[in-house]
Amino acid sequence: MAPQDLIPARVDYGRLMASAPTHDLADVRVFLAEELPYAWLNAYIATNPHQHNVQRITVEGFEYLWDFSTALVNRGLISASQAVEDRLVAAHGESRPSTKNRQNSRLRGRPNGPVDLIDRARRSPYDRGHAIGHVLGGILDLGIIPQIRPVNRGGAWRKMERYCQEHPGTYFFCRPLYAGLSPHPAEIEFGVLRTDATLWVQSFRNYGELEELEKIERLFRKKITGEA
Repeated sequence: MAPQDLIPARVDYGRLMASAPTHDLADVRVFLAEELPYAWLNAYIATNPHQHNVQRITVEGFEYLWDFSTALVNRGLISASQAVEDRLVAAHGESRPSTKNRQNSRLRGRPNGPVDLIDRARRSPYDRGHAIGHVLGGILDLGIIPQIRPVNRGGAWRKMERYCQEHPGTYFFCRPLYAGLSPHPAEIEFGVLRTDATLWVQSFRNYGELEELEKIERLFRKKITGEA
């Protein structure tokens, strides 16, 4: 993995916000929901030079962008060695109180992606995180991403989630940024449209050491190609 491969393409959120037709909160919310999926897709394609199959799926009020690469393999359009594992490109929507109890038992035993190929004693701790948290109205079975534990359980990530929770109807998004072909994000962006119509975006590193991220990618490629 070359150093330049570890730099995902960025979205210029400041420039995008400056192009909004008005500064009214409701108008900005609509503007972002319409424009961001295209900005995310362009950045994703610029960073990941493989054949894409990105679909937009709406579930319970939230939109998820998924790259269904395995569908191309199943249709014989590309080989498995040219594919990525199906992975989330972005998720966005408006926060709302959860109407269902969280059932953690549904998550136990679920794979955590390529990081599971590394012995637990030799890697950083990861959780089965969610692009759209349960407390914000998300569902447990969709948008699961491996998330490094210190980020998932505290700090700025939790602060941003609490803001959305305390202000129902807040537009927010989560965007995994990939450095290679595995479904393990190298970074995860979290964005919140605050009540003053300003956009709060923060990017979180999602690995321990660089060697760990390189190993995740290497083991993933070995798994799907059978090559050393």
